[in-house]
Amino acid sequence: ATTTILAGAATAVAGIGTAAIKVGSDFEAGMSKVQSISGASATEIQQLADKAKEMGAKTKFSATESAEAFQYMAMAGWKTGDMLNSIEGIMNLAAASGEDLASTSDIVTDAMTAFGLAADGTTTIIKNGYSKEVSNATHFADVLAKAASNSNTNVGMMGETFKYVAPVAGALGFSVEDCATAIGLMANSGIKASQAGTSLRSIFTRMAKPTKEVQAAMDQLRISLTNSDGSMKSLKEIMNDLR
Repeated sequence: ATTTILAGAATAVAGIGTAAIKVGSDFEAGMSKVQSISGASATEIQQLADKAKEMGAKTKFSATESAEAFQYMAMAGWKTGDMLNSIEGIMNLAAASGEDLASTSDIVTDAMTAFGLAADGTTTIIKNGYSKEVSNATHFADVLAKAASNSNTNVGMMGETFKYVAPVAGALGFSVEDCATAIGLMANSGIKASQAGTSLRSIFTRMAKPTKEVQAAMDQLRISLTNSDGSMKSLKEIMNDLR
């Protein structure tokens, strides 16, 4: 299960409790960049610095690496509270995937923006019959971990795919879960990274704004992106129709 994957990563990360807190000129410079980009107040930047040091003490990632991850969140327009609530979920994904923390933060923030997932929003998940609210970043990290572990790809390549396809998929209202499934299926067929992104983007674009030839083929096969009432179908429904 996805939760098990990230829980295992969290345990592994938390187990490195003896890691040194690496704070020096690089860390100070990193936090200065965070403050410059985000416009955080002195109090807020201190909260972020304290969180970075905490992560440096109890995980395999240094405080300086946490500062670099915060920079990508700040560039995406995230507020201090969003960064504090999201850093551990992103960190667990980085640990589970083997990607560096800054790159993982960049992947998550870029894709969430493209899909219109608010940094301060939450997602309801069902676990063991009970519903639970988690941050959008934690949920997105969970989806990426599940897709990467169940298909022939990894988080880095999925991030490259999302770079091309997420803006179009987000505009069409497709969910992160369905897109991750599609990306995983393509990866299993040897279509990965930017190739998967450009291919999937082309498919979505041609179906959303079909040429005469594409429209004729869709009509013949009775394929439509919308239901009879005009509402948009999910990507999963469209994939089932195509299949």
